[in-house]
This record gives sequence, C-alpha cells and structure tokens, in this order.
Amino acid sequence: MKTQILARRLRPFALLAALALAPVFSPAATEFRYLADAPASIEALVAPIPPPPPDDSYAGRADIETLLQVQKDRTPAQIKRAAIVASLRAVWMGQRVFGPSFTKENLPLTYAFLHHANLERHEVAASAKERWNRVRPFDRGLGVEMTVPRRPSGTSYPSGHSASGGCYAALYSAAMPEYTALFDEAMREIMWCRVIAGVHYPTDTQAGADLGLAIGREMLKNPATQAAVREMRAEIIAFLQKNPDAAAFAEKTAGTRLAKELKPKEAKTTKP
Repeated sequence: MKTQILARRLRPFALLAALALAPVFSPAATEFRYLADAPASIEALVAPIPPPPPDDSYAGRADIETLLQVQKDRTPAQIKRAAIVASLRAVWMGQRVFGPSFTKENLPLTYAFLHHANLERHEVAASAKERWNRVRPFDRGLGVEMTVPRRPSGTSYPSGHSASGGCYAALYSAAMPEYTALFDEAMREIMWCRVIAGVHYPTDTQAGADLGLAIGREMLKNPATQAAVREMRAEIIAFLQKNPDAAAFAEKTAGTRLAKELKPKEAKTTKP
C-alpha cells in the first residue's frame, strides 16, 4: 500500500523528468501546466509590463550610455561571469547557494520541476518580446559589442534570462525561504551580467525580472505547483543531509548556521 501511494505521488515528477530529457518539448503539448488558464494568463502577465523607453528619450539614451560605460570598464573577470550566466540552467541558482554538487543528477525532481516551469515562462516572455520588438543594443550601430560567444536570438525587451532568474528566484524561495535573500542576489547577478555582456539594456533586465517574478508567483497559486515546491524542499533537505560539503557551502554562503532541519544527520553510535 505504501509503495502504491508513493508511486502516485511521484507520477507527475516522473513525467517531468522524462520531459526534461526529451530533445524537443513544448508545454502546450501536454495538459500538465503550472500556469493555469493559458493563454489568458499569458496576456494577464504581459499586460502590466510597460513599454521600453523610446531610443531618443532620456531613459533610452541612458540605457545606451550605461552600456558603453560598462563596456569601457569591464574586466576579464566580469566577462567570465557574463559567459557563465549566458548558459543559464535550472540548477545554477541552487549551485550559487548550495555548491557545485547541486546538479540535475543529484536533484532530479527539482530539476524536472524548474525545467518545466521555465518552459512555461518562455511562452510568456516570448509573447512580450513579440509585442515590443526592441532591437538588441549590439545591432544598433552605436558601438556596443557583445562578449558572449553565441549571438542571442530574439529581440531585446524584456530580457528572457532575467525573466528566468525572476521565475527561478520565486520558486526557489518558495521551497527554501531561508535563502530568499541569496536567490534574489542571484537574480540580480543574472540581470547585471546581461548588461555586462552587451546583449541587453538595463531596462530590459528590470522588465524581465519583474515579469519572471510575476510568473513564478502566478504559478504558486496552482495546487500542482505548491505540491511540486513541497517535493522540491524535501529533496533539497535530503540532499543537504546526505552531503556535508553542500551543507557547509550553504552555511558559508549564507553567513549563518544551518537550521537543524537542514543539517547533515549525525551517524548514530552504539555504546560498547
């Protein structure tokens, strides 16, 4: 009986794990969704996003001036940071907090959940990009040069990477609220690195982060998302309890001691 109950609980995540390994997948192809009532929810999420500033406005000129100044001052270390963020993955934010062993192999349910959620996030961000069609800064002939090896696809506003960061931050924080400040910091790193890379204006990244946070919060209204978040927390706690190095990394990153619930379990000893 217990085995049957466990199998039923894990069935949605087994589906997500299989989907995450598939070469091509569209959320629209499955009935399993964290954003309910699409496409109505997509329109509702995109509508509050303000338009990008006109190129000849004060804000538009400030966008370009900021990019050119950042380009003048950027260092090899900053370029390396931007390259890491350019290949953003669902586990990156977890690795920032819990260390390099926070991988999709070690946390398959967490990865499958976040991967699927980000696919749905992409639908919303793509809709917003189509609405505004803002030209990328490196395509305007104003001297902005990108540093990332792969040319980004799509238009500039809002930033898709920043939207991913906002969505991930909302979901990670729901699962592990003890580290909300660190997840927010990771989101800001994504935003800034897209500016450093010369592929987005600052206003792109702000709009993207705002959109991503809104998407994540909308997802969290869905009971299916709430259940996935509980499973994510359970998996991360089990991971920390089994991996002292990850727990120590989290303590160092957070600057505080882990709560007892998150600490590695001590081996029981028997008296002779």
